[in-house]
Amino acid sequence: MAILKINLTEDMLKLISNLTFTEVPNLEEEKDKVTWGFDFFNLYGGTDVTFENIAYILGLYDKHIPGTEENPLGAQFPKEVEDYIWDIHTNIIEHIGWIEELVHQFCARGGLKPGVYKCKAHEHIWERED
Repeated sequence: MAILKINLTEDMLKLISNLTFTEVPNLEEEKDKVTWGFDFFNLYGGTDVTFENIAYILGLYDKHIPGTEENPLGAQFPKEVEDYIWDIHTNIIEHIGWIEELVHQFCARGGLKPGVYKCKAHEHIWERED
């Protein structure tokens, strides 16, 4: 029996708490049916998914490279900061389905906290490891 596990860090939770949703275009015959999903162009609020936007949320904006604030793609950051931001963002994207399940299942249990969450792959009933 396979066990699924994800470790949610404080910084991951900061980004998860900023996830945005949007109406998904309905291609079915029932045009009045509304479907919602993650807004992958504006995942954490702001104008788009950029290192600058994520750095603001994580409290890392002060780590930007001075003089790059007016860059059209947003302020630039040292490689180690970009790598850290990219790792957190990638981890969230790769596990977005699990994260959605966790948010739903833990909203009535006091919310998510940093830590390791696991479930049986065939059940998807998540528990937090203590």
